[in-house]
Amino acid sequence: MPINVKDAQFGAIGDGATNDSPAIQRAIDYAKTRSAPGSPATIYRVTVYFPAGYYYLASPINLTNTNGIWLTGDGGSYLNTIIFGSTGGAIFDFSGSSLSGCENFSFLTSDRNSRSTIGVLFALTNNGGLSCGIRHCYFEMNDTPSANGGFGSIGLLNIRSEEFFIHECLIRANTSVIFSYTRDLSETGTSFTVSSSFQTLSSGVGSMGVVDITGTSLQNYEKRQPAMVLLGTNSLNFQGYISRLTASAGTNETAILCVRYTVNLRILATIESFSRVLKAILGGFENNELKVVLANNTSPATELIDVTNCGVKGFTCQISLPNPTERNRLVMYHAPVGGGTQVANGYLNNSVITCTDITDNRNVISQNLLRRADNVQFNSDQAFEKKGGRIRQLFTSFIAIGQTPTGSTTAILRFSLASPTTINNTNGGSYRIWIDGVVEAGSYGTQAAATLSFQAQLLVTQSYNGLFSPTSVTVVILDRTTTNAAYVDIVGITVDVAFANGIGSVLLTPRTIGTSSGDPITYNGSAELQSNFLANDSVIFR
Repeated sequence: MPINVKDAQFGAIGDGATNDSPAIQRAIDYAKTRSAPGSPATIYRVTVYFPAGYYYLASPINLTNTNGIWLTGDGGSYLNTIIFGSTGGAIFDFSGSSLSGCENFSFLTSDRNSRSTIGVLFALTNNGGLSCGIRHCYFEMNDTPSANGGFGSIGLLNIRSEEFFIHECLIRANTSVIFSYTRDLSETGTSFTVSSSFQTLSSGVGSMGVVDITGTSLQNYEKRQPAMVLLGTNSLNFQGYISRLTASAGTNETAILCVRYTVNLRILATIESFSRVLKAILGGFENNELKVVLANNTSPATELIDVTNCGVKGFTCQISLPNPTERNRLVMYHAPVGGGTQVANGYLNNSVITCTDITDNRNVISQNLLRRADNVQFNSDQAFEKKGGRIRQLFTSFIAIGQTPTGSTTAILRFSLASPTTINNTNGGSYRIWIDGVVEAGSYGTQAAATLSFQAQLLVTQSYNGLFSPTSVTVVILDRTTTNAAYVDIVGITVDVAFANGIGSVLLTPRTIGTSSGDPITYNGSAELQSNFLANDSVIFR
């Protein structure tokens, strides 16, 4: 039978005015001492039950260094069992406890002195701290930006308490959740060392992982901190919603911050208000999966994913951008190095990046990161891949190149130049382009039609001062055929490349003969591009 905190031997009132901390602590301490009758060594645990009410806490509840303590409120997760916190820190402290947690609580920060700044704390100590969690809980912390070293109010804070879960919760705070492999959080950019009022937390760094967060909503106050901070955290699954309640103060646009080596992260979420989905810093980012809908951003010019200085391997990313005004920005970003003249420190390998709402491939990936990419497929509106140092077109190029009898010179492929925009002594490099295509004159209903298939290679070198060599072109006519040579025949083509305004354009001119006039001439083909420059690679697009 559960222990009721309102039983006479404990004396909780639940009226929102009386300090219920001592009474609740008596109930907790009693629950820790249960044993079988006549056998003190045979311990067992009893659920501690909180009937519906408003419980005012002037000091944190000590749930530390024990096993199997479970607290349950009355009814669902919203305004049934309400915990008013004026503890100056954590409301519930589970540090060092295993197989413990709580459900059916609403955690609110009291307007009295010493407002609580952390909802629930879980942490590893020498005694333990594994296999814990919460479910059906609601957190509404205050907007207190100076608390906790600048993290502000924190909904749930977990330091190395692994095999953890959060199920069907709503968390509102300056920083909704933090998971860390160390109590020193300064590597996140915010200087704060976590401590417990009751226990000494494990020192140094360790493991933080095996976390399941499902059916949960994280809602931050203002633009000061990410909603999810992961420091040295691995094997985390999140399914839910991430947003901001207010966004007038601060400059942070990152929803999820990953610090140090991050492996086996699974994110399935709708993210609103935040502009940047994820930022990874100070380490590797390996075998992670991201499936996100992003909308209603306050600053849509920000890139979607920032992996500056990180080694990214085995990344599967799918992002949907339903609002057209939010698509004009990079999906994968690495900050320039040396003003854009030096090689990126990070890299991207063996990955699949999908954002089919992007219609201009120049917004898919920053060119310095593409330079350090290999075996990567990019599924934009104009899909392409990079393998073996070559950029290969995966989208269909069906392009009108004029009408009979002469056709017109038409760009059949464009690519961004890989050399720096500003001319300096690192501009040297080369471009090698392969074209495999078919030129057709006539259409499905014309009097006659002609077809020519060809392959072409173009090679051009650029010197350090930005000057281009003459283009070397090789064209091989593979086959040509016509149904009526007197009416229309394609007797050849010319191919060239032109450079202007930071863009290279491959130009095709058909040569036709015959009496036909006004019939369409079209090109259908694919291309590969290999560039060799110090800092950047070229992105192909229509």
